[in-house]
Amino acid sequence: MPDEPDAQLLRSFAQADQPLADAQFVAQLTARLPGGAAASAPFEALGAALQTIGRSLLIGVAAPLRLRHVGVMALAALAVTVWAAFA
Repeated sequence: MPDEPDAQLLRSFAQADQPLADAQFVAQLTARLPGGAAASAPFEALGAALQTIGRSLLIGVAAPLRLRHVGVMALAALAVTVWAAFA
């Protein structure tokens, strides 16, 4: 396959080069958006941030529990803690 560009292919690309959105399309899309969405946006963002923090903490706690022999390791840590507290 030659490395030189195909003239017909280049012409097809040049003819198909059109803007993706015009002013009428943007106006119709903007008109369909709900008007009160801007007022509740900060609260939705705060809620989403808190959910993300909570889920990441939950995953951080739950992920090590999926490891093999984590129960034995937790019991050993508990035994060492109890021994250190009373010794």
